[in-house]
Amino acid sequence: MKNYQILRIIVAIFVGTVVGLSVTIGTILPAILAIIIGAMISYIYKKNTNEIIEDERITKVSEKASRIAIVLFSISIAFIGMFLIMLRNEYPDFTQAGFTLSYASVALLTLYYIFYWYYNKKYGS
Repeated sequence: MKNYQILRIIVAIFVGTVVGLSVTIGTILPAILAIIIGAMISYIYKKNTNEIIEDERITKVSEKASRIAIVLFSISIAFIGMFLIMLRNEYPDFTQAGFTLSYASVALLTLYYIFYWYYNKKYGS
């Protein structure tokens, strides 16, 4: 577990440095390549290692954190979208952004419940 954490820190430093330099020089290709290379290194190491990287507790905490993050983000963008739509008379330029956020919220929650239904059927009752 310790070696994987060290590798993740090194990969994060590498990706962050390359992305920062890409922004500075104004080109996106090195940033995309750095992200892909970092993800590949992390995936290959995780696949080829014998050390225990995740246990049930980490998986359960990750599931709960992911669920609450999705729900809170969906609710937040739904309210922001609704607020922007309500301001359409004063700020008509933001109306489209409001509709976009509202539809994105609906799409995200729809995807969440589709996947919830699928995995509940696959692993659940």
